[in-house]
Amino acid sequence: METNNNSKKIVILGLILLIVAGLIVVALKGFRVSLLFGKHEIVELKVGKAIDKQVVEEICQEIFQGKRYIVKELEVFGDSFQINVEAITDDEKANLIQQVNEKFETNKTIEDLHINSIANKRLRDIIKPYILPMLLVFSIVTIYVLIRFRKIEAFKIVFEYLWKIILTQIVVVSIIAIIRIPVNDLLINGLMIMAIAQLVWFINRAENRLTSSKEV
Repeated sequence: METNNNSKKIVILGLILLIVAGLIVVALKGFRVSLLFGKHEIVELKVGKAIDKQVVEEICQEIFQGKRYIVKELEVFGDSFQINVEAITDDEKANLIQQVNEKFETNKTIEDLHINSIANKRLRDIIKPYILPMLLVFSIVTIYVLIRFRKIEAFKIVFEYLWKIILTQIVVVSIIAIIRIPVNDLLINGLMIMAIAQLVWFINRAENRLTSSKEV
């Protein structure tokens, strides 16, 4: 019994330290966002002939060493491409045009590059579209639980699943902040799915308790 209590205390202490470490990292560095969520440049070029995306990838790998970038094909005919990159210098622009002209036998100039600067997205703006749907889901489920499980301490069930789901999300988000996982749509959707999966698990467990109480 004492060993179990000591184990619980160690786990609780570990979670507290993890959350505190996550808060410190967020306060000092903030979250690491994906390239498309952070400040970056969008570089577009209409080559005028069919391009090979893999060739463009190789050009970018040579030019943007140490920088994050994403290459996309544009237009239906596949004769244009877009590069999302952290930043691009004048030398890199000139090098990009030179490489494109060599690889695709064109006569493009730096003036043919269309470059747009994208500002850094605030985290609250990123998660804002998810807030209302999640609040709606949890509100509906809470009302359902209060009605469905009124005979087996419905308020206790609601309190339990709320604080455990919130704690799990805080712990996971702390880990994300500490190990610097880039925040993107996929990651946010994963957190939402995790919360809903926990919610379903708690409801199933409550259903089993309700069934057991009826049998007794």
